[in-house]
Amino acid sequence: MQHQQFEQDLTHLELIIPLLARGNPLALRYWRRRIVSLSAWQHLVPGGRERVTRLLALFNDIEQGTALCRPAA
Repeated sequence: MQHQQFEQDLTHLELIIPLLARGNPLALRYWRRRIVSLSAWQHLVPGGRERVTRLLALFNDIEQGTALCRPAA
């Protein structure tokens, strides 16, 4: 995965995850796999590790029903 593709995927997920917290009916398992797949490439973008970690934390909150829709950094 190249830097540009990682950045596009990460940005897309940062937009989608808050929608899931509002009750979007998309399959949660699919979105978790998308986030986890970026973990291997998080070094490609400055701040990538923090962004992936934040998305995983928010996704965990969504799965547990405790999401607060944290704003993107």
